[in-house]
This record gives sequence, structure tokens and C-alpha cells, in this order.
Amino acid sequence: MKKFEVNYLPPICNVIATIVYVLWFISLFVIASICVDLSTSRNENDMKLIATFLPVAILMIIILVFKCFESIPTTVEYGAEKVNWKWLKIEYTVNFSDVKSVNYKIIHQRTRYGYNHRFEIVFNLKNGTKLKLSDRLELEDIDNGINGITDDIKLMQLYRFIEKFYPQKASGFVKSGYTY
Repeated sequence: MKKFEVNYLPPICNVIATIVYVLWFISLFVIASICVDLSTSRNENDMKLIATFLPVAILMIIILVFKCFESIPTTVEYGAEKVNWKWLKIEYTVNFSDVKSVNYKIIHQRTRYGYNHRFEIVFNLKNGTKLKLSDRLELEDIDNGINGITDDIKLMQLYRFIEKFYPQKASGFVKSGYTY
């Protein structure tokens, strides 16, 4: 079994992040209403400071925690029969006998100051589900890996392994657009 690490977050992390940000947004109103109620009995300027800085401090803590989680790598193992990837306690296993096809694509994600690029492998299973595994890389590195100039992209090595041992399942490059 070959083993490597990638920068991948499971889709459930996006759901959790959305829920946390909604709860943070709700907490803004709760903190504001508590400060309004307490402002009659305390110094009004102190309550304004609390109402201003407490939500900002909570947001900074949330961002720091998410950045820490984002820096945890996903461990990928593959061999003749299956591929596994695990991030913390979330684990996926794909048996090659259950795979209908495998393709790869480049995902371009617009950010505030440019683009992030991800190399993504998509496992289309016989039961109709799709499992995706991706890694954030530089566009030039992705192009060099696809064109065979370098062999540094670990997910491309995984795809080449599938292409070599399961050529009927390897369906190649799929063009994708930009994600905004």
C-alpha cells in the first residue's frame, strides 16, 4: 500500500462551517440584546465596547479554529484492491471492484486576490454515488503533472496507478469551469 498526504477537507466540513457561522450571526443579536438590557444598570459605554468587541473576538476564535482544522492533512492509502482516505475520524474507502469510472479535473476557485486551483479525482461508483478527492496545488504544478513533465502530484500518481491496473475504468480528463 502506498501512502501520502493531501490538503483535502471532507464536504461535511463546509456544512459544519455554515452552521457555526449562522450560530455566530445569531449570537450577535443575543449579545446586542443582553447589552441593551444591561446598559440601563451599568455604564453604557462599557456595554457598547462589549457589544462591539465580543462578537469580533468570537469570530477571530472561529476563524483560528477553522484554519487549524484546514491545516490537518488527509492521509491517502492505495493498493491493488482499494483506496482509503482519512481526515481526523472521517474515513472513505473505495474498492476498485465497486468503481464504474474514475476521472480527474482541475477546479479553479475564485478568491479575493486571485484563484485557488485544485486537482480533483472523481470516483463514479456503480451505485450512482460520486466520491471526490482533491488537493490544492499551483496551476503550473498541475499542468506539469498532467503533461508528464513532473511526477510530484500524488493524486496524479494515484490516477496513473488506476489507469495502469484498471484501464477500462480510467476515463481521463474532464473539463470543468470556474467556481465563484
